Amino acid sequence: MFLQTALLKMNSDINRKTREAIYKYDPENRDPINRIQEKVCCGADTYTDWYRSGGWAKQDAVPDSCCVVKKPGCGQQKEEINKKGCSMAIKLFLLKNIVWIGAVCIGLGITVFGVLVGICLCLNIKRKNYQNLD
Repeated sequence: MFLQTALLKMNSDINRKTREAIYKYDPENRDPINRIQEKVCCGADTYTDWYRSGGWAKQDAVPDSCCVVKKPGCGQQKEEINKKGCSMAIKLFLLKNIVWIGAVCIGLGITVFGVLVGICLCLNIKRKNYQNLD
């Protein structure tokens, strides 16, 4: 139940934040948005989000960071841009990598548990006065 609630919250937060970032497109936030779009996506849900963006002046084009092959002015040709939205690309990236993050955390937890058990055993042995068998 907790996992389902967490995933639904993550899903809605990613949707809201990506839409907000595209619609505002503030000068201080442009670089991270452009870097994400250069990889695999364009806009929040689809490339047409740029047509409604208040922070993007060219309502009939998208930023050049959306282009499959980067060159100046390529955002004006619709056939040269990524069509997939960034919300889905970010969610897929997180879901693919969450397994690895979880595996590393579990592995570290087991290691720390083993070290703590070893320390407890050493302290227990040290407290007891065992007779040497010389």
